[in-house]
Amino acid sequence: MEKIKEILIERGYPEKQATTVAIDLLDIDKQLQGLLHDWLENEKETDCQVAGFKLSELKHKFDMTYPAALLTMDWLIKEPELAAKSINQGIK
Repeated sequence: MEKIKEILIERGYPEKQATTVAIDLLDIDKQLQGLLHDWLENEKETDCQVAGFKLSELKHKFDMTYPAALLTMDWLIKEPELAAKSINQGIK
């Protein structure tokens, strides 16, 4: 977790937010772990689609960082109906 937190801080996250996001990223679905690894190692941002939503579109539409968009995709995998409803309402 500390390594992820340090990378997040290096890439602009405030320390408190980096801690929270790092904890969440540790529990990311196995389908997304490779994408996370690529981003952590070399800032590669690979697009993917879950439940009809593209990561790149979420990032752009909601002005998300790549880790935030990955966590949103994780939410779509784990709670598809609730996540899709929230996204369609503008993520509240």
